[in-house]
Amino acid sequence: MAAWLPLRDAGAVVSHESALELHGFSDVIPHAIHLTLPRSERGQRRRTGVRLHTLNRPPTKAEVRPIEGLPVTSPERTIVDSLEAGVQPEQVEMAIGQALERGLTTPRRLTEAASGRSARVRKFVERRLEEAPA
Repeated sequence: MAAWLPLRDAGAVVSHESALELHGFSDVIPHAIHLTLPRSERGQRRRTGVRLHTLNRPPTKAEVRPIEGLPVTSPERTIVDSLEAGVQPEQVEMAIGQALERGLTTPRRLTEAASGRSARVRKFVERRLEEAPA
């Protein structure tokens, strides 16, 4: 909360590894609080313990969920952002399994979230969905 508050007016959203943790999707323990901002906010000063991601396509309102009073990327957006950012594949695999098992996403929504990403991300999600229990 303390990392997000000063950046809330800039459109900050908890994302990546921090969102994985808040969703309870993996065992990843982030070394910093991950926040995503619109690319237009890339001039923000560095903050100790905070990793800022400035993106050309920041999360839309439909890609944000409140968790413990914080705006957090949706399960689908969290998974594809984390995969694209290089989070360990086994952590992302665990996140996909947890999100599906707990009914927080569907294979269709995960596929849609990955559709605009790199071929590596799309193929990873497709393979994991093929392997997922029905």
